[in-house]
Amino acid sequence: MSELIVSLAREETEAVLIAALREVYGEGARLEGWAAFPLSKRGKHRSVHYQLRVAGVPRVHHVQWAGKFYASAADGCRVATVLRQVAAADRGARGALVVPSLIAYDPARRLLLSKYEPGESIVAALAHGDGPVVRTLGRVVAALHGAQVGDAPITSPASMLEDLRPRIVDLAARLRGAEAPLWRVLPALERLAPPLPARPSFLHGDLGPSQILWRGGRVVILDFDKWTRGDPASDLGNLLTQLRRITLRRPGKLPAFASLRSGLLDAYRYWTAPDPGLARRVGWYERLALLRKAHFLASNTTRHEQPEALRQRRTEAMRLVRELSAEARDEGDLGERHAG
Repeated sequence: MSELIVSLAREETEAVLIAALREVYGEGARLEGWAAFPLSKRGKHRSVHYQLRVAGVPRVHHVQWAGKFYASAADGCRVATVLRQVAAADRGARGALVVPSLIAYDPARRLLLSKYEPGESIVAALAHGDGPVVRTLGRVVAALHGAQVGDAPITSPASMLEDLRPRIVDLAARLRGAEAPLWRVLPALERLAPPLPARPSFLHGDLGPSQILWRGGRVVILDFDKWTRGDPASDLGNLLTQLRRITLRRPGKLPAFASLRSGLLDAYRYWTAPDPGLARRVGWYERLALLRKAHFLASNTTRHEQPEALRQRRTEAMRLVRELSAEARDEGDLGERHAG
């Protein structure tokens, strides 16, 4: 893999922006000025917000783009391709789904330019208007899963379990003295792994609050870097897990998790074909995602290096493991609570 390009010289950046501007608006488009601002401090790829002043284009004076640098030309090309394909997915969401439009992709510089899409945090929107927001979110996720995309590797429960096992071993070592629940939860996950759907769907692959914005009755979905194909329950499980974590960390910030969960799944099912096993499979993916999050909290020491911050992350990891263990113990086996 090539070294990640984190920035371009000003002259080189300007040349890329001018070329993209003319590709979109024609040869008469002129770049009068521009500024760039960091978009995200997290994630594998550096993101930038470009603000352009434009001349030579009727009724267009200002343009805002998002730029993302990729570690390889193939990675950027893969995302550029899926942005083109997913653009048509909104037909099932009746205008409620917003996906950034692809502006241009420069493989030599591994820079992807897309339309900058502003919006309010989905967490903030859920906090003060969960009913319509949850219903729209469920409809949008259903439409996204209906997108027709080209072939891509399939993410199956078996491959996810294979990825999880070494994480559990490492997590157990980091939680020494409190690791016993892990050895109850993992066998249950393995025993109750759901089958892969006969027709795998398009998946975002990393669907969570950080990738979702709310804008006046519409939902913006960002960051398709990890898109794949598989069970739609996987995306739903990942999203619900992250919402659940917020309700645990900040009680009162969101409506009750049980209400959020049932509302989202009800809205999703309304807009999709009947799937009697959906809730059970979502429950399985939720648990798997919680274990992955617990491992991340306990093992990632680069983001927070202060001893107190590391202690808090370890404490949260232990809490997530205890939550899972209690559910498995109360239910008798994993997944019964979400049957049906």
